[in-house]
Amino acid sequence: MILIQTYLKKEMNIEIIDYDTYKRLNYDSVFKDYHNDSYRIYGKIVEGDSYAKIAWSSDLLRPQFIEVFPKIFAIGIDQDFAIYDFNLKRRIMYLDLGFLFCEMAIFEKKILIATELEVIVIDTQQYKVIDTIPLQDIYDKMKINCGEVKIYCMDHSFEKCHIGNK
Repeated sequence: MILIQTYLKKEMNIEIIDYDTYKRLNYDSVFKDYHNDSYRIYGKIVEGDSYAKIAWSSDLLRPQFIEVFPKIFAIGIDQDFAIYDFNLKRRIMYLDLGFLFCEMAIFEKKILIATELEVIVIDTQQYKVIDTIPLQDIYDKMKINCGEVKIYCMDHSFEKCHIGNK
């Protein structure tokens, strides 16, 4: 069993399983199985008395989790992003990302999903994309300070963003 620390200091339990077990589990899948032929890692997520299954390609990385609301998690890895409700035991949002997932953060009721070449902004009240910020170069890091987000790229350029209600 692997423990993955979430952004909001909540632990998520993932048990790595084999492909046959993954297919047999009668749990909802966190991600859609679009990339099923390229998945190499399979897991069972345990959140209290709720379960879900998850699959991804990167054998050196583990999914990142942020608890958006109690029992509702944003989950990202590879080119997959989802918001999963463990109370309802179902996925409430899914994005097939155009670029590789890097990291995510919550800022003013928004989820910022950083990928290699863009940052996607999701409204946590409606669970929909409200903005996409293209980057000049490959993503490096985000800094959030005093109502402002600075997105840094590998070439040392950065974008200053004011993430407001849209």
